[in-house]
Amino acid sequence: MTAIADPNQLGIRAAIDDALRSYCRGIDRLHVPSLEAAFHPGAILEGYGSADATTIEEFIPRVLDSLRTKFVATQHRMSNTSIEIDGATALVETYVLAYHVVVHDAGRTLITFNGRYVDTFEGRDGDWRIARRQLRIDWSDISPMGDPMQGAYVPSGRDGAPDPVFD
Repeated sequence: MTAIADPNQLGIRAAIDDALRSYCRGIDRLHVPSLEAAFHPGAILEGYGSADATTIEEFIPRVLDSLRTKFVATQHRMSNTSIEIDGATALVETYVLAYHVVVHDAGRTLITFNGRYVDTFEGRDGDWRIARRQLRIDWSDISPMGDPMQGAYVPSGRDGAPDPVFD
């Protein structure tokens, strides 16, 4: 990997960054079009809590149903993205810190996941999206949460609920 990005690759790098962000928006807002925009049709995902790989078409309904029923909120944060472009493919490593909030009779629980997305991006007719994703875990934590912050705050929209991003 070179220290300075090739100016001819800046558009590719921007498209890769857009796809990564689209995934996070889709997964946190339960928004199918955002998820679909991050992946090429038929993309393969591995490491999402199962020994079996799955296609993006199988993954989206399964993960959204799970997120919808188990968690009242999630937030995925990315950092330390490394992009190695080689022709029409790119190896992309991105650190991910994900928060998942569970509400139950005893209160609230925060599940924190820290790991990496190891993605193979492909440029197909100039359209750069994920063709294969491998999720790797570095650590996780499950902790009780205290009382929520007080105030007249407007909750984020999720799963079609009103939100300024989609309104």
